[in-house]
Amino acid sequence: MTSDSEMKADLIGRLDAIPSVDVTEVEIVVDHGMVTLNGRVDTHQTRFQIERAARRIAGVRGLQINIAPRTGAVKRIAKLTY
Repeated sequence: MTSDSEMKADLIGRLDAIPSVDVTEVEIVVDHGMVTLNGRVDTHQTRFQIERAARRIAGVRGLQINIAPRTGAVKRIAKLTY
């Protein structure tokens, strides 16, 4: 069985490997295999990458993701698409 601290360390390592993710802006809480992620990211794609990385961690029993893209980032993307 994987401990909470091992799961958290594994997730931090995976998030560090994603160039668009700033791990300092994502709060990671692991309690008895339940992973909660809080924070803000630049894009919806980055949020998806974080979720995908968290789902791949061995021992995760549940996942709650409270991560949203920043409002300014969405506007910047919208301006680029016109």
